[in-house]
Amino acid sequence: MLWALLAAYLQKRPAWVQALVVGLCTGLFIATGAKANERDPLISSVVLLVLVAGAVAGTAFYLGLRAQQRHGWRAGTAAPLWVDLIYAAVWVLSLLAAIRALFGEGGLKVAVLAIVPIVLLAPSAFGGIRALLGRPRTPKAGAPPTAAH
Repeated sequence: MLWALLAAYLQKRPAWVQALVVGLCTGLFIATGAKANERDPLISSVVLLVLVAGAVAGTAFYLGLRAQQRHGWRAGTAAPLWVDLIYAAVWVLSLLAAIRALFGEGGLKVAVLAIVPIVLLAPSAFGGIRALLGRPRTPKAGAPPTAAH
């Protein structure tokens, strides 16, 4: 239940907050993957990579959320399925980048970059993974069951 509350907290934030989190997490996992085989990566190149990749990914995510809002979705309600899938994709790719860095030349000091996406997106990612497996979203406690149940 705690995981569901944490996932709902992020997904019920305004579109710009969600885009900021997704952009930051995407930039961090891309930097982790790109620098996984560098023993001593330059901080400036890592920061630049995080900012550029994060800005591109965050902007694309924001534009997608804004388009979704024009079609009826409102911040504060359950997120559309594609949002859950984006969170799951970024989370899984962060895990893979961290593992690659741990077993590559970069080691722990590069793998640490992926900790933020792994921790921040885990609750929301599990919702996306459940959706991929074809399991319905967990209804809120006390909510009447839907026709699918």
